[in-house]
Amino acid sequence: MTYNQNTSLRQSLPWVTRDGANPSEGKSQGDSSKRNEIDLQSLVGRIGNVPFFKSLPPAALKDIVYAGQVRNFPASTTLFREGDEAAGMHVLFRGQIHLCKVGLQGIETIVHIVNPVIMFNETTVIDGLANPVTAVACIDSTTWQVSPEEYQRLMERYPKVGLGLLRIMAARNRVLLARYEDLMSRPVLARTAKLLYSLSQGGRQSINRHDHSNQRIAAMAGTVPEAVSRSIKVLKENEVIECSRSLITILSIEQLTCFAQLDPSVLKYGPSN
Repeated sequence: MTYNQNTSLRQSLPWVTRDGANPSEGKSQGDSSKRNEIDLQSLVGRIGNVPFFKSLPPAALKDIVYAGQVRNFPASTTLFREGDEAAGMHVLFRGQIHLCKVGLQGIETIVHIVNPVIMFNETTVIDGLANPVTAVACIDSTTWQVSPEEYQRLMERYPKVGLGLLRIMAARNRVLLARYEDLMSRPVLARTAKLLYSLSQGGRQSINRHDHSNQRIAAMAGTVPEAVSRSIKVLKENEVIECSRSLITILSIEQLTCFAQLDPSVLKYGPSN
């Protein structure tokens, strides 16, 4: 089910100060206006934390904020669907969003997991075409969303917004190419081991099975749950991991990286120099 509650910024800014906070009905109109102005400045600051917005002056950030909408999505609801009319760009401020694609055989793959403060679905504000992915709120989430038409106006007025977006899209293109390389060159066992390495922050923390079931790991690795189950069994038998109903714990980082076919010298969570 898609959650279609759109709220203008001027109506919903009280969220920014504190989740769930709303002006008390007994407060005066003047107090309410003052609180909204403070919340506006807070949201301007949050937008300013998005990398390519950082170089813009406060007046420009305020203009950008008012060009969009704040949207609230309960857990397990769909923000927009792949193939539907362009939903515009979103910036996630609270919660977690899964970007998914469904293959020809009906297998759902999680293309990316979005955490605050990161934008997503930015492609649609460039080409105005249909959404390339489906976005689902994993938990209660709040985003700022801007339509393709409004973002085109912003790019014309503030060229840095367009240039910054191109840099972000270039970086994400490199990530997608790396993902493609994994799918082409690494077997399921290696992809599973690599994913466990990433989810465990390089073996430094246990993986919560409630958050990362075999089905979810399979969706992230581009395979089916049965293949992930077999891979986890191999890793357990080789004493690479310890797995219970609630946790996956890495026992040997060195062996895990070997199964993942990774070069330890270039790992994100590798030893510090």
